[in-house]
Amino acid sequence: MRLKFIAFLAFAVFVLSRLSFAQEGSIKIHSEVDKSTITIGDLVTYSIIVTHDAGVQVELPELGANLGAFEIRDYTVHEPFIENSKSVEQFDYIISTFDVGEFEIPPLSFYYSFPPDSIKHELKTKKLKILVESMRPSEEGDIRDIKAPLVLPKDYRKWIIWGSIGFAAILFAGILFYIWRRKRAGKGLLPEKIKPPHPPHEIALQELTALKGSSLLQEGKVKEFYIRISEVIRRYVEGRYFIVAMELTTFELIENLERSEISAEEISMFQEFLSTCDLVKFAKYTPTSAKNLVNLDKAFEIVECTKLIYEEPEKTEGPPKVESLINHEEHLAEPVEEQG
Repeated sequence: MRLKFIAFLAFAVFVLSRLSFAQEGSIKIHSEVDKSTITIGDLVTYSIIVTHDAGVQVELPELGANLGAFEIRDYTVHEPFIENSKSVEQFDYIISTFDVGEFEIPPLSFYYSFPPDSIKHELKTKKLKILVESMRPSEEGDIRDIKAPLVLPKDYRKWIIWGSIGFAAILFAGILFYIWRRKRAGKGLLPEKIKPPHPPHEIALQELTALKGSSLLQEGKVKEFYIRISEVIRRYVEGRYFIVAMELTTFELIENLERSEISAEEISMFQEFLSTCDLVKFAKYTPTSAKNLVNLDKAFEIVECTKLIYEEPEKTEGPPKVESLINHEEHLAEPVEEQG
């Protein structure tokens, strides 16, 4: 009986190990990039291929996956197909970056299960390194400039005289051109006084109010709506924090905000909002109607929470009244009685 029990345990361990091996071998993930060395601004296709048995249920990562220093420009999901009795799924990220150096695409996590078993298992893609080079060519090499010829001393008085005459002629022509343009535009010779610009938060709130009253969402122009609302917030960042936000990616913009004197809570608000806009603009993500209104309210909230509040200077007391000064002088002019 004891030998039979030991044999039964050995058989059970063998069956469970084979079953575990069969489950691990029933799914595999392959990730690759079409280029490992690029220059600034080049587009890279980051492909992920999942091969699994028909009975395996796979959960794909979210659309806004963390790809490190790379920004998602587009996202494509291919139709699944069957190869060697296995289901093959492929999806591609079109990514790029505007930084120079060696960067790494972090691994993405995939979860899968074997119905009816609800236990989820995790698989990760491998890390991929991409070298981003500058577009400026190297100055190293064996080609050297030709030595300048020997220049004899010259009389620079003629150059000074003719240069002064040419400068005066150019200046006179510029004045005549300025006067002609002002008269053609119906303006005076002197520029008009320009009103001071409105604070950045007032401009942003006006633009958000106009966007709220537009019919973009009712017409189904969701992508155009998020492009415009993202531009409003980026222009507000430029006026509020003096950062050239319109020319930066979301990743670069958040890095600049972190170097400024801004709280972590405010940075988190900007990052979450701009990442949502990027998903709609570049990853073909379509939010619900309720989510669109929530995101619009978040834009108002960001401006209200981060706007610069101007405090009026404290009022100082003015000069003493004339009447009090007269009374003081009369008091000083009164005779002092001698005592004793």
